[in-house]
Amino acid sequence: MHNTANSWLSSPPSRGAAFAIHMALSLLIFSSLVFMMVLYWFPGKLFFIDGGWQGLKLVAMVDLVLGPALTLLLYKPGKPKLVMDMSLIAVIQIAALGYGFYTTHQQRTVALVFAERGFNTVSAKDNLDANVMLRALDIDPQPLPATSLLNVPLLLTPAPGPGKYSEYLTEIFNGYPGPQRRSDQYVNLADNHNAIQDDALDIAKLDKLGATSLVTSVLRDKNLSLDAIELYKFKARYADGVVIFDPVEKRIIDFISTEGITKKGAKEAPVVAENSDE
Repeated sequence: MHNTANSWLSSPPSRGAAFAIHMALSLLIFSSLVFMMVLYWFPGKLFFIDGGWQGLKLVAMVDLVLGPALTLLLYKPGKPKLVMDMSLIAVIQIAALGYGFYTTHQQRTVALVFAERGFNTVSAKDNLDANVMLRALDIDPQPLPATSLLNVPLLLTPAPGPGKYSEYLTEIFNGYPGPQRRSDQYVNLADNHNAIQDDALDIAKLDKLGATSLVTSVLRDKNLSLDAIELYKFKARYADGVVIFDPVEKRIIDFISTEGITKKGAKEAPVVAENSDE
């Protein structure tokens, strides 16, 4: 083994071979991140609508472009201080990758919270910042249920009860986190499904969104009927739209982005009007 190592050092690989080795190692690291993101951090369509794709592009620029490109540029067999150059490249890439991994991990989706008449994605950073605000107000946040393989917890922030709406507005104006980030109030959505059903979207509400055709097309493709599912609004970091919800299994079947449609149909159904009291 020792002789093999000495042989490799005395006959270093060519520039092309060094680039290929670096790219292969980078692809291995990149693949592990993709695995974590798609299966745990941003499962399903959350990868595209809540920051997974954006985070992946950041890491890809560092892992698949910056590191191997520096090797291709600076590596030359027999070059003085070659080991120092390669060590510097490794340090730069590891530091940049660490930043990319950390940033992406902080932006991962940790919960889908039903509040203000629809589902809202909550990132790890959102939750952390909101908990800091709650503690500053002498309120104890509660821990979130753990995410698991292809699964993000579905939670509910109960709507203000009768006569409590003014108190709810006062809290928001006084610096409390929004209802979608009030971990001290979260309850399990599956156990409180009846509390959200009044906010389900019917055909009339879909028409106002200009989304009837798109939603019915998706339902047809999935062989689902309106009688078997419920539809609700959702808001993610990079898309708004409608979720298909299974009322029996208490799970989200699919996310349908209506962002382009609502912009085109703004004259028919301004987004602001959706949040007004009916």
